[in-house]
Amino acid sequence: MKTCTRCDKERVVPITLDDSMEVCGHTFTANLPAEKCQACGQIAIQGHDLKLFELRIACELAKAGMRTGDSFKYLRKSLGMDAKGLGELLDVPAEFVGYWETGKWPVDPRAHAVLCSFVLGKFEHRPSSLDCLAVLREPRKLARKVRLTLIDALGQAAKTLQFGSAARTAPGLA
Repeated sequence: MKTCTRCDKERVVPITLDDSMEVCGHTFTANLPAEKCQACGQIAIQGHDLKLFELRIACELAKAGMRTGDSFKYLRKSLGMDAKGLGELLDVPAEFVGYWETGKWPVDPRAHAVLCSFVLGKFEHRPSSLDCLAVLREPRKLARKVRLTLIDALGQAAKTLQFGSAARTAPGLA
């Protein structure tokens, strides 16, 4: 049995807990794993479980196509990106991101689609959209003759875009 960080007693048990968050005028509820001390009543939810809940909310916003400033900001923050970093990826000044998020300008539909793609990719552990934009910012030279492997073709293609992979840093040579 685990020891409680508050009362130092070994009476911590796993539980599940309904938790809700208000985001963009909607209430999202999920059943989260938690731990409760049977002695003092303290309840603890792990940070990674809360982050997953927040990312899952972002996925729902992305799939709903909510193109509001608040939604755009929530999506960006769910990725842990600052406005400057997102602006660089979208090839726009950081001020544009701020204008969209505060409602001074309508959210650009293309920027919104790209941001939604980032969110869904992060949830699915497939950051291919982000990788494609990074490749556009730093194109690599491609040899005139390139040998391709068709065994595990999808796995190999995914590796070509991953940051830091051998395929990303060293182009195929014939």
